[in-house]
Amino acid sequence: MTIEAVCERLDELLGTSKAKVLLLTGGWGAGKTYQWKHALQRAAVNGNRPKYAYVSLFGLTSLGEVRKRIVEEMVSGVDLPGNAGTLGEEIENGGWRLKPFQIIKLLPVFPYISKLEGLANELSFGFVRNAVICFDDLERGGTALRLADVFGLASFLKEERNCRVVLISNQEKFMPDNKRDFDLYLEKVVDENVDFAPTPTEACNIALGEKPDTARTILREKIVALRISNIRVIWRLSDLSAELATTLDGLHESVLNGAIQTLALFGASHLLPTDGFPPTDYLLKLSGGWGGYLGNTKKAGEQTDEERKQAAWADLLDRYGYVETDELDVEIARGVSRGYFDKTVLLPIATSQSANIEATVKQKKYHEAWTRFWHSLDGDSRKLLEALHIETLSAISVIGPGDLQPAYEVYRQAGMPEVANELLESFIACNQHRPAIFEQVDGAFSEMYSEPFASVLREAAAKHAPKPSIEEAIDRIDFERGWNSEDIQTVAKSSAPEIENLLRNVEGRRFRVRIKTLLRLGSLEGAKDDEKRVSAETIQLLRRLATEDPVIAIRMRQYLQPDPPADSADGSS
Repeated sequence: MTIEAVCERLDELLGTSKAKVLLLTGGWGAGKTYQWKHALQRAAVNGNRPKYAYVSLFGLTSLGEVRKRIVEEMVSGVDLPGNAGTLGEEIENGGWRLKPFQIIKLLPVFPYISKLEGLANELSFGFVRNAVICFDDLERGGTALRLADVFGLASFLKEERNCRVVLISNQEKFMPDNKRDFDLYLEKVVDENVDFAPTPTEACNIALGEKPDTARTILREKIVALRISNIRVIWRLSDLSAELATTLDGLHESVLNGAIQTLALFGASHLLPTDGFPPTDYLLKLSGGWGGYLGNTKKAGEQTDEERKQAAWADLLDRYGYVETDELDVEIARGVSRGYFDKTVLLPIATSQSANIEATVKQKKYHEAWTRFWHSLDGDSRKLLEALHIETLSAISVIGPGDLQPAYEVYRQAGMPEVANELLESFIACNQHRPAIFEQVDGAFSEMYSEPFASVLREAAAKHAPKPSIEEAIDRIDFERGWNSEDIQTVAKSSAPEIENLLRNVEGRRFRVRIKTLLRLGSLEGAKDDEKRVSAETIQLLRRLATEDPVIAIRMRQYLQPDPPADSADGSS
């Protein structure tokens, strides 16, 4: 039954004085109690607030407890003399607000407030008549409270006390004994059986309002797509969607859209495990790829129960547009499970996704603009080139050399070399964070790049090439076979401690090659000052070590030349 029909039946019961019993049923979270309370609010607005008692049977163990709760509720609803409120409202708001004469009139009642048992005995159950009584949670009463007795009490209130009685229950949750009693007494006691099953749209109107904010508007769309009508679940997801909106504020709008799509799906999986939604474990394993598209090729009659369930899940996900679970989805799933999101984990992931999406959007706009240029005759040429210049600069940090090369050539051939050079310089400046992209001019399609376009990018790549370590440089120098000047320059910058480190950490052939290289650098034709210094410091190191240790002097003799004899005072040797 739709909301309109349910409201009509509840309003009719509250608007009449005729005694009757109405049963309001529906699944968990359908909003049965919510609809009943709103019907009471409408009655109060219309000036028809009845004498009323609401009793939840949850945890009650005897009919005596039920009767006591009715009396308590009826007393708290008593209108106060000279006051617009009720006794219960004034107690909740602070009885000291009552005027003195009101307190005097209430004095006989106050002693019983703290003695509920005595209050029930004093006022007696006879006080309950010509009222509206609501019994909620019929399926959740204690095991000692028989449903047959509750139906009997409802019938008594109707027949003997001229009461209108509302019973609220979820029939699917009755224990076997209570289910038998329910079926047995339903026809005998209940005058109207109202089954409330709101549509997903109606449930969203209740839980999200008719004019929700951006996040809840997206949530409404996803809830309706998944056919969720559980109002309690929607309320819970509503709060989480607002938290996501706050966390993801400022990121690309599609990030929030995708996050709420995931929120609704994992929310249904986690909070409605018996409603046919894919379980969380199944969703977390979705990785996309061809396996998800091929599905199960068996005929329906050949499938196992598990295969049929998975086929139904795959069909639901296909209709919903959910293909795979990524890193952000996993974090949202954790948030659904614990009831809040860890922003320190979620935000960096979402920020990275937003940057990727924005890059994709820029690339798409760039390619669309140049496609129109190459495949149309429309537009003023100069204005078109000016517009493309702006579009290219906007995408300069997300395109590659292969994308930029055609644009560069267009501006050169159109007599606008300054624009071509500007684009190339901007490309280099904006892509310092990804220097490997400059190396693409020497990749598999190197023939497509013209000069000087390729040369400029090669220079940019060279500036980012990793500098060899001193160890790598000296081990590449082989005076018998060849060397390059860059390695010579690297070794020539070595300090005295670095020279000693080069020789102490190696042995065998590498030691011999290194020491000979260090000694020979300074004797090369056209040797620079740094190269001569390295050779001199190497000799000084070996001589110092030889002085400190006679054995080292023997070992290093092959590398050290004897000192020339000192000149005599008269110049003879």
